[in-house]
Amino acid sequence: MSVTLSARARAKAEELQRGANKPSLRLYLEGKGCDGFYYGVAFDHPTATDHHFPQGRVDVIVDADSLRFVTGSSVDWVDDQRGKGFLVDNPAHRKYRGKFYKKSFWRGQLTPKAKGAP
Repeated sequence: MSVTLSARARAKAEELQRGANKPSLRLYLEGKGCDGFYYGVAFDHPTATDHHFPQGRVDVIVDADSLRFVTGSSVDWVDDQRGKGFLVDNPAHRKYRGKFYKKSFWRGQLTPKAKGAP
């Protein structure tokens, strides 16, 4: 069982962590809708029942209820036309990628367009 941060996510978490006054980065399940699971990422204080996934200087924590839904997930940091924030990719739920984005839509957004193409 694991949760991993990309290099970008780890660097951004380390930067944001300095001003958060909360020592850990929590990954949790916010709910489920038509487009799959909705994930949350926030700085928080760990509890006695949290699972820890150390990533360099960042301690990623997951509560016991969310663990089975986020195991195997990777977290990236995005800052582009879609917005700015942590994006969760859960390969156990291949049809969906992160919060609100269907994987096929997400891939299309990242494909470079030829010059002059709309």
